[in-house]
Amino acid sequence: MGGLFSGCMEPKTEEQLKSQEIDKKIKSEELTTRATKYLLLLGAGECGKSTVVKQMRVIYSSGFSDQDRREWVKVCRDNALRSMVAIANAMPDLSLAFEDSSLEPKADQLREYLFNFDPSSAEVPAQIVQAVKAMWSDPAVQEAFSRSKEYQLIDSAKYFIEKIEEISKASFLPTDDDIIRARMQTQGIVEVMITVRTKNNHSANFKIIDVGGQRSQRKKWIQAFENVTAVIFVAALSDYDLMLAENETTNRMMESLNLFSSTINMKLFKERNIILFLNKTDLFQKKLETSPLEECFPDYTDGADFDRALEFISQQFRSKNISQTRRVYVHFTCATDTTALKFLIDTVADTIIQMNLNEVGLA
Repeated sequence: MGGLFSGCMEPKTEEQLKSQEIDKKIKSEELTTRATKYLLLLGAGECGKSTVVKQMRVIYSSGFSDQDRREWVKVCRDNALRSMVAIANAMPDLSLAFEDSSLEPKADQLREYLFNFDPSSAEVPAQIVQAVKAMWSDPAVQEAFSRSKEYQLIDSAKYFIEKIEEISKASFLPTDDDIIRARMQTQGIVEVMITVRTKNNHSANFKIIDVGGQRSQRKKWIQAFENVTAVIFVAALSDYDLMLAENETTNRMMESLNLFSSTINMKLFKERNIILFLNKTDLFQKKLETSPLEECFPDYTDGADFDRALEFISQQFRSKNISQTRRVYVHFTCATDTTALKFLIDTVADTIIQMNLNEVGLA
């Protein structure tokens, strides 16, 4: 009898233990994969999608390592230098000239430096830093900046130009805010895994799939559509008076509306609820005072009333939904505001979890 029990209690071999561990790992990965919600982040270029993704990394994931930050140094410097050159290059078309004529050679010096810009340089030369600061203080440059809707300029131009001295130093390491505001065009597909514990005490894994929004990048979208739990479409409210970089005769807001319509009404998404982020509320509110929304939407009649303008644009997007059963969840966002965005993402996560429970009849 003792022999019977001793046979049952024989210890497992090292090979069996390894096999068991591998099986356990595979099963765990399968469960994680099944539990992961796939969120497809779409929108036209410059809408702020990548800013949302970077914020998610800061809030819910490991954030940015020192190595990541070193990679963003060149982007911050490029944003500052390229913005200053963009303003200077636009001035002749705006019938503007430097009030201080000695700035012309400084502008040429800056153009040449940017043309030969070496991202691996430890620092930006002092004469280039001084050229940027002197140009930025010129009244004609300030007027050109105030008319930036008439040419292509990134939203964070002022932020980086005014930090030119700091970001040019060899010791510069970008903060979270610097990285969130830095503009680098998304190429291809970027994926970020996050875990969200929501206000309703739900915990869920989300894979965020960010696809480049420029027209040249949209042909890659179809690669990211499989197994999508929900679509988050991002549109910039402040785009109503801007033109596309790729086609300066096309209004960015009209492009976004058309893209939203063609995307959400695809057969692939007919059963998917859509989450719409109307982004850049801060810039939109400032613009309404000086740039009439009526120029983009002649039917709009409420002037600079911020709340009515928000509701009007929201309705323009909601009207593109031709499905009688599918809902569009609209949220107004400022993607550079970390605290506000965390609250919003928690809310969206709860919404998505509730959608899934409804689909399987557990709600």
